[in-house]
Amino acid sequence: MTGQLALLAFVGDLVIAIDVAAVVQLRLATDVAARRVDRSLFAVELDDETIPGWAAGELLGVGACDTAWVIASLASVDGGRRFGVRIGRCMAVQRLPVCHAIPPSLFRARGGAIAAAFAGTQIAELTSAPSGVVLDLSRLVTAGELGAGQRLRTRREGGLDRVT
Repeated sequence: MTGQLALLAFVGDLVIAIDVAAVVQLRLATDVAARRVDRSLFAVELDDETIPGWAAGELLGVGACDTAWVIASLASVDGGRRFGVRIGRCMAVQRLPVCHAIPPSLFRARGGAIAAAFAGTQIAELTSAPSGVVLDLSRLVTAGELGAGQRLRTRREGGLDRVT
């Protein structure tokens, strides 16, 4: 993780870093039509496609964020199909300073989603935040949530609009 190019953003009061290799695009929330279709699932309308999306602040229990959508793609998540993660204010894209692993047991609900921590004092854009964490998108969403996202895709592709 150290030296990895990452998108730095807020999720609640938490500074997160997301590996830019997973980021397909970044969109302001005001520029994207998204609606909640399940407890934690959103239908995110992108151009000619509806993708599943989740609010990172709600999943991590640190509060709502509604500034931007990170549109991501990871081979290990839904076979590499795009999905959205709603985040707060974005600050920079920058190489991460020295990162220190965090035991997965510290965040049991999302084990491994918070993969490491770093000192914010080494990054000029983080003067108001003394530290940050590396968010592993492949571990942020549970298998059940991914299943709901797949059902959303199936229903939308079949012409239906609602997840049941």
